[in-house]
Amino acid sequence: MKKLHIINLGKMGGVERLFLQYINDTTDGSNEVICVSSEVGEEISKQISHQKITFANRLFSALPLRCPQFLRKYWLKRKIEKANADVIIVWDLIPGLSAKPKRGKLLYYDHGCSWRYAKNHKTLDFFAMLDGCISASYASKRVMELRFNLPITPQVVINRIQTPEGINPQPKSLGQPIRIGSASRLVTLKGISVTLLMMKELLQRGHNVTLEIAGKGPDKEKFEELANKLQINDRVTFSGFQDNVANFFNRIDVYMSTPITEPFGLSCMESLYYGVPVIFPQVDGQPEAIKDGHCGIGLIPNVTIEQHERLSGIKVDFPHDVYSPITNSLVKPQLLSHIDCADAFEKLIVPEVYKNMSQNARHYPVENFNYALFKKEFDNVLNSYTTTP
Repeated sequence: MKKLHIINLGKMGGVERLFLQYINDTTDGSNEVICVSSEVGEEISKQISHQKITFANRLFSALPLRCPQFLRKYWLKRKIEKANADVIIVWDLIPGLSAKPKRGKLLYYDHGCSWRYAKNHKTLDFFAMLDGCISASYASKRVMELRFNLPITPQVVINRIQTPEGINPQPKSLGQPIRIGSASRLVTLKGISVTLLMMKELLQRGHNVTLEIAGKGPDKEKFEELANKLQINDRVTFSGFQDNVANFFNRIDVYMSTPITEPFGLSCMESLYYGVPVIFPQVDGQPEAIKDGHCGIGLIPNVTIEQHERLSGIKVDFPHDVYSPITNSLVKPQLLSHIDCADAFEKLIVPEVYKNMSQNARHYPVENFNYALFKKEFDNVLNSYTTTP
């Protein structure tokens, strides 16, 4: 089965990481890649040097000369048809296509962008072309169905990652200070400002805590300014992009995931592998990645974007509905209360509670999120489209 992947490789994110795992785990030469970004990001190029990449908007892949804008949707269709693939997988984006390609089954893989797509002709016309749809979580499936009333039923292939390297096998135990960690792209929708407010609250309650924020992004300065404003900058470290995530997860005790939206949460799953319990919002696909009360504590978001801006000075830019797994419906986005987060932290660090949750965290992803199962299920779905008329 020949597969053609259409993806944006400009920067590293969750979908790019999953794609790299898949492409690097397939050595039979069955994959071709069309990249819709003008360049391949540095972090990605290191991991995909063996794979030939065709650039969607270049007239010639080896040269940066770009196709005129008005011709690009025809140029992309031509390149897809030239690949002569059995299945065409579009990874978490809406490409500009003049019409459905004449060869191959056209599939869309949703990793969370369906929350943000405008409901316009371009989006609806693309969905109307599809032969199939794959969702990274049940939440993704429901968002696709509720927002776009798809003519096809998305098939869920739960997000999974390969077992990380460098896991310290020794049981976790809380020392002093208690080390809190968060890892994500540094943008406002990740709710890092909630964690900073929680840090201030915990210090006022007398807890000896530190916070390490890993990652990079355009809103880093805003978070640094908030840390200074809250006078907690001596307890907060911005450690940047982590080439070796094992060191990060091995040195933290509690992982904070406080986004306003999260289709699944790969970093949370990664945290669990290292035995680090997670405090997280009951929104979108987060409860599918972490089991509340077993290896983490789930909280219901109840702070509006406006209330959070008054508390932190940071406006979270997410003008879309999110999925409530509690009501199985789309709802207005809200953030976690930093007070609720501080209360959850105090419950979590009770020695016996922490010991049990940390042990459960180590076992949960191994038992439920085996990467080999992802690849098997993903390939089975692709095969199902090549064996049906």
